[in-house]
Amino acid sequence: MKDTILFGDCKNTLSEFLPQSARTCVTSPPYYGLRDYGTATWVGGDPNCNHRRDTKVNPKNCITGHKNHDEMAGVGDAIYKTVCPKCGAIRQDSQIGLEETPEEYIENLVNVFRGVRDVLSDDGTLWVNLGDSYYNYRPGKGQSYPKQSVSKTKQDLPDNCNKRGNKLDGLKEKDLIGIPWMFAFAMRKDGWYLRQDIIWHKPNPMPESVKDRCTKSHEYIFLFSKNRKYYYNNEAIKEPAKDWGTRDRTNGKYHNQGTGLQPHSGLTKSYSTKNKRSVWTSKHGKYVTQENEAKHRQGIHANRGDNLIAVRTKLPTQKELVEFLRSKTKAKLLAEHTDIPLTKIEHWFRFDESGFSYPSIEDWKKVREHIDEYEVMDEGLTYYELKTDEVVSSNTKNKRSVWSVTVKPYKEAHFATYPPDLIEPCILAGSEEGDTVIDPFMGAGTTAAVAKSLNRHYIGCELNEDYGNLIQKRIQDYKPVQPVKEVTQEGCINILDII
Repeated sequence: MKDTILFGDCKNTLSEFLPQSARTCVTSPPYYGLRDYGTATWVGGDPNCNHRRDTKVNPKNCITGHKNHDEMAGVGDAIYKTVCPKCGAIRQDSQIGLEETPEEYIENLVNVFRGVRDVLSDDGTLWVNLGDSYYNYRPGKGQSYPKQSVSKTKQDLPDNCNKRGNKLDGLKEKDLIGIPWMFAFAMRKDGWYLRQDIIWHKPNPMPESVKDRCTKSHEYIFLFSKNRKYYYNNEAIKEPAKDWGTRDRTNGKYHNQGTGLQPHSGLTKSYSTKNKRSVWTSKHGKYVTQENEAKHRQGIHANRGDNLIAVRTKLPTQKELVEFLRSKTKAKLLAEHTDIPLTKIEHWFRFDESGFSYPSIEDWKKVREHIDEYEVMDEGLTYYELKTDEVVSSNTKNKRSVWSVTVKPYKEAHFATYPPDLIEPCILAGSEEGDTVIDPFMGAGTTAAVAKSLNRHYIGCELNEDYGNLIQKRIQDYKPVQPVKEVTQEGCINILDII
């Protein structure tokens, strides 16, 4: 099944896709308490009731800026989520985002992505864009003022403040809930590998009339993997690297000392100091000096300062060394006869790849006299070659974890859509041409459109059937550069073998 969208509750429709039929998943679930996507039905009560808070949607007494509520996707805190107190109607809805508590919201998301995990290949990845929410419960008379009021007096405000949510234990008014990290930790607990948090920096964020915090200009993209080893093509998303040594400084403020370049005439520093930035870089860290770092840090030889590094080319395999050591001695015995800590020696005896490490040449020379027939391993553990530590120059660099992408409105949709530029790197890094990309919250079809433009297939789910025409129109706006090719997935592919 390819290039297909199934309409209905994704918790049910995901099971209709074949297992391991998608290489990566790129999606953005509905945010907690943000908006109503119009999929609810009401049972009982008054059929003419709008089942919404009048203080949020009634043009005559709306006090929070949502007078055009019915012309846009519903704002979440205006919706009665279970029972309408005005008419007694009961809400029935499968959409995610309007749960009573953050915990219920997170639980529903985790359940959805369990279904996604079944559809992903064993080397598949999951990219999830998720924003945070503030807890803005307004409990009642005299205790708080409507959001956009700057008055310190009651003036003509209503006797009862507009209650904007349900009272939640453990949260105070104005608390940032921390939805993205609650989700990330819950996913990790459910078995996903949490590989990275990526910051989506918005150069053009939504303005906020707040004076006690910064304007919110970022969201998160979490990278999860189904297994420890997974497909990730870092070459496909590398960024241009600036050549700081040869760039044109004709119009620069001043010459940077220490670069080895001659300063340009007429360029002088305009100031002597600057405010300390929030990202600190320490060249040698706890080692203080290069010499001390070369002496103690694993993998750096003392000759590194002379552009030479030690390469141990004759090391035995992990299995050979571990089996030899376990048959000839014990870690505790070696620790008793040397000054090497037992915790360090124990790593030489481990069969698991993540916990194993080879003894350094210095450590091996200390312990070998206490091991029977050590000559079998001696050459492999002591031999090394000094090779030039050359600096590899390139006009590209590995993509950083902060992505600056402007918000781009989509005129056909009355709800938020992430920009195509934001998810293009996710699809390029997580899949190859001909692979299938899945999105369980298809929305306006951005994921499907970008996938097709990059010569991938798409599959997905969408609760609201009214978005069908919108999705098809958006996909048609993107034309693949080349016809999509059929490929067979046979385990992990090393991209270096095919470029």
